[in-house]
Amino acid sequence: MEQRVRRFGALMAALEDELQWELLGRAYCDGDGTDFFDAGRRERVLDVGLRFADDLGGRLAPGLEHQSLYLGAAVAELAPILFEHVVLGRRVHWINTENPECRELTRALGAVCEREGVAPIAPSSRASDSLEAGCCDHLWLVSVLTDPEAFPALHDELYQRAGGLLATGRGDLHGERGVARRLARNVLERADRRALLCTTDEELEIVLPVARELGRTLEPLPGGRISALVGDRVRLWELRAP
Repeated sequence: MEQRVRRFGALMAALEDELQWELLGRAYCDGDGTDFFDAGRRERVLDVGLRFADDLGGRLAPGLEHQSLYLGAAVAELAPILFEHVVLGRRVHWINTENPECRELTRALGAVCEREGVAPIAPSSRASDSLEAGCCDHLWLVSVLTDPEAFPALHDELYQRAGGLLATGRGDLHGERGVARRLARNVLERADRRALLCTTDEELEIVLPVARELGRTLEPLPGGRISALVGDRVRLWELRAP
């Protein structure tokens, strides 16, 4: 385990140097964005990511027979994803859409994994329902259903911004709610009979009714953190089947 922790640390340090942070900044900002990931923001991303990794390390079983699903994860989730992959030796399904940020993460991870002798890992654009039902004992659904680009009207509603200065003022709430519910259902159907779920307070409004429809219960677990980039409150839940 100690050797795996050292390898994880080396991989994270190599990624810090390898990633094109200006390119990633432009993916997050409408304007120039080249200074978005300044030293302070990069430090926060790393610090919060390592704290999430520590949370997961105390709750998840190691070994390839155990699987996790991360939906919509990107640069802010690098630490927990790589911790699971390298230290815990779990099988990680990392799903996101094809976009400039994911292309840069794929490039950088390919380079540093090869140099550090780590099995490659990268985001995939496949659908979550391509995975076998009940295969995962950890689900990560964080700041996905509130994304202002994919769900602008739902974003406004869940953050209680509709009609306000911070509202996007776009989208179709009814249609977006339907898409979000289907997406949440596809994710929850991947859960084993008992699984760890990480999601935000806002997204729980969508997730909880879907869980009930599937005959699942959600039990809150101690802890919870503010995400590094979006600033959402992320909480841990135990997802149970009868």
